[in-house]
Amino acid sequence: MNLAEIKFALVALLSILVLVPSSAAFGVSGVVFREEVSPGQELVHEITVSSKEDDSPQEMMAELYGFAMSEGGVYKELSPEEDTGPYSARPFLSIEPKSFTLEPGKAVKLLLTGTVPEDVGSGGRYAIVTITTAPEEGGNVMVSTAIQVLVLLTIKDSELELTGEISDLVASMADGNVSVDLLFENTGNVHYKPLVGAVLLDEAGEIVAQQELKEEGTSILPTNSRLVKMALVPDAVLEPGTYTVEATVALDDGTVLATEDTTVEV
Repeated sequence: MNLAEIKFALVALLSILVLVPSSAAFGVSGVVFREEVSPGQELVHEITVSSKEDDSPQEMMAELYGFAMSEGGVYKELSPEEDTGPYSARPFLSIEPKSFTLEPGKAVKLLLTGTVPEDVGSGGRYAIVTITTAPEEGGNVMVSTAIQVLVLLTIKDSELELTGEISDLVASMADGNVSVDLLFENTGNVHYKPLVGAVLLDEAGEIVAQQELKEEGTSILPTNSRLVKMALVPDAVLEPGTYTVEATVALDDGTVLATEDTTVEV
């Protein structure tokens, strides 16, 4: 697993808020299925779920969902009824077994399989496999452990559209600095990591504060948006007047995806 996949997997784990009883613990390998695939290709991805010798037996389940992201970058599971977008891999994938018993010190192999449709089209296709322990009663609440396995497929030799737009940009004063909220939407057909930056200009067009372009979180999936918050800190106290915030979103190769500006009164 490369560094990007490790980062993606770590965020997948951290994006799930769960209450974990001491008796419920398990490890999972194969938490990212990232591959270039061709129309008609048979897919097989192995996921291994394991436990320690001193763990209790656990009843477990594996479920396949559509994949979406919140504006804050949290991964969201989409049911079949919700998962109606053009970039879903869920319809042509399956996971087996869907339920199993994990014995102490043992491992169970799950197989994520499928066939890429011949008419799959271009861009990326996405899904999530969620592996959970059966809920256990703890006091007055039901608790369980969950880990998400991310599926990020890119259609080989297809036309990848790396496009996006700033759908909202708001600037306000906060403790002498300028607070910037930027909402960016991936309007393309494949995931990518955006770099976001902004400058603050006075009425003469001089830069008085800036944030250099930097990577903001994990990749954004097609049709999803990401909310980025920035603080532009001037070197000196700002004089009263109208200032302009110019925001830029780009790729790591320097390609500019979108620019937008707004004003703020001091």
